[in-house]
Amino acid sequence: MCASAPESSVSVLSACPSLPAGRAAPDPFLFSTFFLGGFECSTHRRPSGRRVDVIDATRHDHFAAQDYARLRAAGMAGARDGLRWHLIERVPGEYDFASARAQVRAAREQEVTVIWDLLHYGFPDFVDPFAPEFPARFAQFARAAARFLRAETRGALWICPVNEISFLAWGGGEVGYLNPFARNRGDDLKAQLVRAVIAAMDAVREVDPAARFLHAEPLIVVGHHPGRPWQAERARELHEAQFAALDMLRGHLRPDLGGHERYLDVIGVNYYPYNQWFHYEGEEERESLLPGHPAHRPLPELLTGAARRYGRPLLIAETGTEGAGRGEWLSYVTGAALQARRAGAPVEGVCLYPVVNHPGWDDDRHCHNGLWDYPDARGERPADPALWDALTRAQALPEVRDRTAPAVPPRHPGPVKESPRTLADALARLDVVAPVIRAEAPEADAARAFPAASFAALRDAGLLVATLPHDLGGGGLGTLARLPLLRRLGRESLPVARLYEGHVNALDLVLRYGAPEQGQQAAQDAQAGELFGVWNTEDAPGVRLEGPGGGVLSGHKTFASGAGQVTRALCPAETDAGRVMVLLPAAPEPGRFDPAFWQPAGMRATVSERVDLGGLRVGARDVIGQPGDYYRQPTFSGGALRFLAAQLGGADAVLASARETLQRLGRHHDDVQRLRFAEVAARLEGAWQTVQRAQRLLDGDEVTSGEDALEGPLAYVSLARMLTEDACLLACEAAERAVGARGLLPPWPTERLLRDLRLYLRQPAPDAARLDLGRFVLGTGNMDPWGQES
Repeated sequence: MCASAPESSVSVLSACPSLPAGRAAPDPFLFSTFFLGGFECSTHRRPSGRRVDVIDATRHDHFAAQDYARLRAAGMAGARDGLRWHLIERVPGEYDFASARAQVRAAREQEVTVIWDLLHYGFPDFVDPFAPEFPARFAQFARAAARFLRAETRGALWICPVNEISFLAWGGGEVGYLNPFARNRGDDLKAQLVRAVIAAMDAVREVDPAARFLHAEPLIVVGHHPGRPWQAERARELHEAQFAALDMLRGHLRPDLGGHERYLDVIGVNYYPYNQWFHYEGEEERESLLPGHPAHRPLPELLTGAARRYGRPLLIAETGTEGAGRGEWLSYVTGAALQARRAGAPVEGVCLYPVVNHPGWDDDRHCHNGLWDYPDARGERPADPALWDALTRAQALPEVRDRTAPAVPPRHPGPVKESPRTLADALARLDVVAPVIRAEAPEADAARAFPAASFAALRDAGLLVATLPHDLGGGGLGTLARLPLLRRLGRESLPVARLYEGHVNALDLVLRYGAPEQGQQAAQDAQAGELFGVWNTEDAPGVRLEGPGGGVLSGHKTFASGAGQVTRALCPAETDAGRVMVLLPAAPEPGRFDPAFWQPAGMRATVSERVDLGGLRVGARDVIGQPGDYYRQPTFSGGALRFLAAQLGGADAVLASARETLQRLGRHHDDVQRLRFAEVAARLEGAWQTVQRAQRLLDGDEVTSGEDALEGPLAYVSLARMLTEDACLLACEAAERAVGARGLLPPWPTERLLRDLRLYLRQPAPDAARLDLGRFVLGTGNMDPWGQES
């Protein structure tokens, strides 16, 4: 939350003597990843009467697909999220879950296990939590919610009936800070909430007897200043009184409420930097006890104490802080959780909360406390670099990595059952996986990491075999149909489009020039999830293949895109008979790559490192085609159309990001901006039409009037290269001028998108392409060299 936690807001899980040293922690984890992400979902009313709705304010409901894809791509397969009771039950007794459907289905699609909050401080205006019928009313809502969630959820159903009973009882019943704005009735409200939780759990178990529950209560320490001994007793009372909520649920306190041990399942402890303090009579004088303070009690000690007291699995259900200290705080909490687990405390994981920045409860200020910020028009959320780095480092710890299910599915899970059969089908599949690609793009850029989640999604969608012929189990997408697919990929992530283009190119070359059995094997490999690529650029004197019927390779390749991830790389190599294509039978060992070579400004996620191929042995079956096939026309020059389509998609993304920035700044109505963007749109559309016509000419769908049937289409490819480069550079300049320096500073996405596009535009021999075009136009003696006039 963005407000300070009051001293009596918690069910304190105080420190107890440590568990026996060396006691083994339970295995396995309840959740498939150690880290979870929490979407703040408060829905209470302020004293002013205004309702807080954080899900709406952060647009999590609108961009749920992107948010859950982003969470999964970041290695978190667990989450906390909420149902908004006030939207679901607008009319008493009538339940409409439309407001939650996008969140629930997005989580299911991404295979994220969600703990769903039923009451996160807010409830419908017609509900009186003090009324005798309140527990039954809440149970009725819980039953309806369980039916909805059970029908939409794979695997275990997880529920948090009431988030922070103690805080709601204090804020809503004691000091009038939250609805229902009562004073001096905190104990009454706490008892009512406990009754409601018990009734709700019974109702949920009627729907799903195997449902699991989390009870999230803050973890605090209340002490007294040594110079104020007269406050010791009151501090102790406040400290000890906060066991009440959980003790009521298990029947150790107020047994008349109906509590029993069966109503305790997993204990969620919410822990923030301000959760320890010295008590003073005036709350404004409270002295927080931050780590390093002599009176601060170590978090591992508190966790082992909670484990000893309750004998239940523990989840750090909320933790985080604001500002620059986010990464350092996560590292501290992670270390404490692992230390407690080594001591025997059953700590199941850590939930980063919130995972998305949100407005403050009291003043709508921008709380910079999440991993990601507010979304742009496409749902892209910039990440906080420090917190991202801390999370990445924590996930690499052996105790986290080795005991956690992989966040990304295995790269080779088995054959793809089906592939898209039409362009419309392929684009529809891309629509489904686009949130994964979009979410991973900024993280992969920041980490200079291969976009593994994106390619796992493309593989699962059948798009890695979309261009294979039907008789080889593919989708049969022709050369023209591939262009819109590549443009769309470029719009989502230019590095992913670049890598995908290389995969398609390698398969094409093997199928075009290889023997039938080589093509069949390549198709089988692609079906199994292997990633192909073309590594052509090289250091002098180049890569050579010595020996009859295969032989031994020598030399280096530079810009080996997908280093360490491309498993079937096509590498042209010189022989005495000429240049041949060698399809490496396996991925080179990691030690052959030089990561220091790849330090680019843009396209970082392509991981295009230098690779040493020296000493690799290949057989005759690994040599594809005949000498000279790689440079055979029109395939060689015509392949430029694929990367042109991807570049135009990158320009689309640049313009979309610039437009979003202008909208946020209120400058999108400026006529100067309108003129600028109109010019770019016209240039991009002209280039796109030219790219598509060039492909039709190459495919023979149009007849040219040039004397050489091949020279005309290749000249048109040069025309497409020239127009695309000019249009994309104009798009970059327009975006830079439009957003200004402010919009070009990280973490604004425009800056990353511009870096990627400007680097990818640097394709080989751009001036030579222009010269070829000029030579052809002047050489025809015809100002209409392609015969477009009737």
